[in-house]
Amino acid sequence: MSECIQTQRLVLRPHRAEDAGAVAALIGNHTVARWLPRVPHPYTEADALAFFALDRVQDEALAITLNGDLIGGCGIDEELGYWLGEPFWGHGYASEAARALIERYFARTQAPLMSGHRIGNAASRRVLCGLGFADADLVWRHSLLEGAEVEIQQMVLSAEQWSAAA
Repeated sequence: MSECIQTQRLVLRPHRAEDAGAVAALIGNHTVARWLPRVPHPYTEADALAFFALDRVQDEALAITLNGDLIGGCGIDEELGYWLGEPFWGHGYASEAARALIERYFARTQAPLMSGHRIGNAASRRVLCGLGFADADLVWRHSLLEGAEVEIQQMVLSAEQWSAAA
């Protein structure tokens, strides 16, 4: 398991079994889940526990906590991903958590980092652009919530772009 990461306001740490209820409640909110194609809906505690049990590489899936309370999740497993519960939107937490993961990623490798956002998710686009990501390909992914293909704007961040943005 990955070690914890401390930021100015947050602690990113490995998930614990006792996180399952909070994860299910926060990511199970339709307003959150609609932006996350790979997340089943409805999302249950069993879904959370199954996700926690998956083997992860590099920066495994981490809980984002604020004052000890779980507010979202993030990680790098082939690409940077993050989500926050709706009550925590608009406070800069996604940028803060992602910045910490990216710093650790580029301390370990110079390989470009991929991420992306669903078309229409202006908040996630602002986060990624603010971190220095640039548009790459438009792709289609199956949305478990909608049962249909949705358009995703893939984005890429090179070590050079990160250094320039940091």
